[in-house]
Amino acid sequence: MSLSRLLGFDLCPRLAHLRDRRLHVPRHHDVPSQLVAITDTDVRLNLIERAWDELVRIAASVQSGQCTAVQALTRFGAAARGQIVYEAGVHLGRLFRTIFLIDYFTNTAFRHEMQHALNRGEAVHIVQRAIHHGKIPIELARHDASLAAVSSALTLLTNAVMAWNTMHMQRNWDILERVGAEAVRAVDLRHIGPTHLEGINLRGTFEFPIARYAHRLMPTVALQSDSLARRRTA
Repeated sequence: MSLSRLLGFDLCPRLAHLRDRRLHVPRHHDVPSQLVAITDTDVRLNLIERAWDELVRIAASVQSGQCTAVQALTRFGAAARGQIVYEAGVHLGRLFRTIFLIDYFTNTAFRHEMQHALNRGEAVHIVQRAIHHGKIPIELARHDASLAAVSSALTLLTNAVMAWNTMHMQRNWDILERVGAEAVRAVDLRHIGPTHLEGINLRGTFEFPIARYAHRLMPTVALQSDSLARRRTA
């Protein structure tokens, strides 16, 4: 949460065991009596101040593309345990997580909107699990490049499914608007999404007419085919 906030946005995850979560505030901070039982005064602001420049440098590296967020968290996460930058990130993250928990429990509109967004993300994961049935073969899981290829292919197919659904949803919505249907309102659009699979056969037969587009996809193969055809004619 500390890294995401330094990058300019709030991380709003679906946290497990919410009832067991505790609030963290700076040392010597006045805590209301109603919250004493669930609050720890263990955040060290002086530690955050000492490592602030390093935290900003890490965020700037991610922002500028010098490294990815995954690489930054791998380098300065648990692997950097005991270093001041790690400890400062943990204490800063506790503060932002405390703010998030307070908003979650006290702001009903925020809680409902966050759950709505997270459910949309889970719906995309359901589509991906439906497309990729089974486990990734061991030989593909051994190398980062092969895993990246599998992930990219799965993302492409998932986006194709959602684009297909979106196109047909828009077409039906246009029809309803033309006929002046009053039963469907614009506000209803936020309750539907392009992640339904009922109208798609995910286990059908796919036919790719590669020969028809070989001259566009593989120019060298097309040239070889033309050369071979001329030899046969001769």
